Amino acid sequence: MRRAILFPKVVEARRMRVYETFTVQFERAAKEVARLDGDPTLASAYVSRSTWDRWMVGDIKGLPRRPTCRVLEHLLDETAERLFGPAEPDAHQRAETGAAASGERSLGNLGLSPHVAAMESFRLADRQLGGGHVYRSVAHYLNTVVAPGLFSATDQGENGEAAFGTAVVLTEMAAWMAHDVGRDDLASGHFDRALRLAQSLVDVTAGANVLAGMSHLALQTEQVNAAAELTRSGLARLAAGPRVPALSARLHAMEARALAQLNEGRDAQRALDSARDALALARSVPPSHWVAPFDEAALASEAASALLDLGALDAAVQEAERALTLRDASRVRSRAFGQVTLARVLLAQEQVDAACQVGVELLTAGQSVTSLRLSSQLDSLQAEFDRYRQVPEVRDLLSRMSATAQHRRLLLGSLALPEGPQ
Repeated sequence: MRRAILFPKVVEARRMRVYETFTVQFERAAKEVARLDGDPTLASAYVSRSTWDRWMVGDIKGLPRRPTCRVLEHLLDETAERLFGPAEPDAHQRAETGAAASGERSLGNLGLSPHVAAMESFRLADRQLGGGHVYRSVAHYLNTVVAPGLFSATDQGENGEAAFGTAVVLTEMAAWMAHDVGRDDLASGHFDRALRLAQSLVDVTAGANVLAGMSHLALQTEQVNAAAELTRSGLARLAAGPRVPALSARLHAMEARALAQLNEGRDAQRALDSARDALALARSVPPSHWVAPFDEAALASEAASALLDLGALDAAVQEAERALTLRDASRVRSRAFGQVTLARVLLAQEQVDAACQVGVELLTAGQSVTSLRLSSQLDSLQAEFDRYRQVPEVRDLLSRMSATAQHRRLLLGSLALPEGPQ
């Protein structure tokens, strides 16, 4: 029998809403408890995926086994009785109930949606672990939690808007994760599905966000004209809705990337200026849970790529270095992409020693990132370094890059998604 219990709230508060993230923390806690209690058997405590799913929907018949309870209590700092006991309504739930009763909810201010914590957890896990680790969890959440709610949401007005908005955001997120592991066929299908879902929304923000993602994918797959058209469609759609400066900035940045590859330098610079102007306004507008994050570091990274394509190398170096300065060290994958861009610009400037230094830092910091996108960019960077093979430092770096590439192929092989629809 399903009932509201405290466990889902506690794991959400501790940013463990994704099963894979929880499992990593649970296994670590199990080893700690085994050492503290002097009981080696506790280290083998385990929570299966099916058990996790039941706990998250309150489908429980009693307390878990004693070893599991001991590890959970150590990890979550709550007694098992309290974790699996009735959940008391918190201030958010009471506020949400009141908002629903008064009909004041809209897609742009749904910070109290029950799915927001899950979306933030998925984003965090994606940044820390890579899309290959998290894709299946997002797909599972969409199929088992979000999709069933869409049938009952179609006639619920603003509540239906929230349910379909959630489906749009998570489907777009799944698209990016599929792209991260090299499944652009899956990514394209997810993006198309997300855009169709967005057509049912009154608020145009989610649809414009999907178009920004589709433009980015088009750039990655060398469909440059399509990328430019998608950004313009996104900007036109956004003009008819609420002001979302961060999304406007992202769309203008994607437009600049496309125009730079089309060698339309003046228009590309104008688009970059528009992106900067839009992002300057973002500080005065609360961030939206329904829009992919886009900050100054992200804009600097996109600007560096656009300026490199335009041959404005000095400006490209400045933007690439700025992106790395602004990006927190915990964002390893994002920094790795930025380091690839910086190394490419330095090689274009014939600053081989400086490029080698960036390459060494990249291999050291990015070895744990599981992203086929990053692996592809590293392969391209290796080919660019190969032109300077006669330099001893470059030969050493190329040797390290070859060894790293072999390691990454083995690691990514374990995360490959099966062919066909997921």
